[in-house]
Amino acid sequence: AFERAGLRVRYFSASTMDPWVDLVGVPRPVERPDGSTVLQLVRLAEFEDDAVDAVFLDEFNRAPAKVRNAAMELLQFRSVNGRRFTNLRLVWAAVNPADDDQVYDVEPLDPAQADRFHVHLEIPYRPCDHYFASRYGPSGIAAVEWWTQLSESARKLVSPRRLETAIQVFEQGGSLRDVIPEKAGTARLHRLLLEG
Repeated sequence: AFERAGLRVRYFSASTMDPWVDLVGVPRPVERPDGSTVLQLVRLAEFEDDAVDAVFLDEFNRAPAKVRNAAMELLQFRSVNGRRFTNLRLVWAAVNPADDDQVYDVEPLDPAQADRFHVHLEIPYRPCDHYFASRYGPSGIAAVEWWTQLSESARKLVSPRRLETAIQVFEQGGSLRDVIPEKAGTARLHRLLLEG
């Protein structure tokens, strides 16, 4: 989507980010002409050159609190420590659902942070028909058909990502049993992938 819109994007996996290295900058001593020493921040080239139109923070609610807190200013003001990025048009974040069942190892966004995202889109938990058909042809269509007929509990065992992995493993001659739990109906999926 960013490429289609012609935006220069900087991707971060928020769960592995360091707020200093990735956003604020790393301090280093610099000697002035008068002999005194000051600290200067060394930033990522894209931020230093103001060459970012969009920032994508993946797995945002898996990030440590210090990373989520460091992102607050970026979200609200398009700046870090007061340094404004004039070309930054949007900050986009992807999160997994925070629910009472603790299915995902995530933290819910606090209301103040959630409010700084102007648009909230919920992506349906299902394989995309168009993507699977265009990427895998008849195998993709058959796999999506199989998935839509699964019970709700079985769908939780076979995420759309796992379904795609199953097709890839199958196409490379691997066993679906290594990817899909048997109780989800591996034999039927195998038959459908063979038949297309």
